[in-house]
Amino acid sequence: MTEPPDDPQLKVGTTGFVVLADDEGAIVPTELVYRPDDCLAARLVLLGPEGLEVGWTFAWELLARGLLSPAGEGDVTVRPARGPIDSVEVSLVAQSTARIWLPGDGVAEFVRKVRGRAGLDVRGIVPALDKELATITNGT
Repeated sequence: MTEPPDDPQLKVGTTGFVVLADDEGAIVPTELVYRPDDCLAARLVLLGPEGLEVGWTFAWELLARGLLSPAGEGDVTVRPARGPIDSVEVSLVAQSTARIWLPGDGVAEFVRKVRGRAGLDVRGIVPALDKELATITNGT
């Protein structure tokens, strides 16, 4: 039987180009983070000065689908972006809108690594999901 890796989370560092609603842009260090205890999600983290971090959490499968074609609706959408460097555009809508371009090869590396371990991690959360479902259906 294959065991999950010892490292509790997976991080892929890259550089993102961020454009806000007012069309101001900046190059920002960025991380894609996967945690086994939240194995259906990815976290996109923008790393700012003095340890400031801004992050969004969404399904990692959205990144996988967005490598090939537009994916998602609502607050988070992902689509391929062709240009001088093939990239992936992640659009985030909350109180304001941000568009982040990430190098396609960095996103593909992250998705490949997550796919390699997510199946094992899902098995680890099944008992907790079963317990939660029982609580909901029993009304307690």
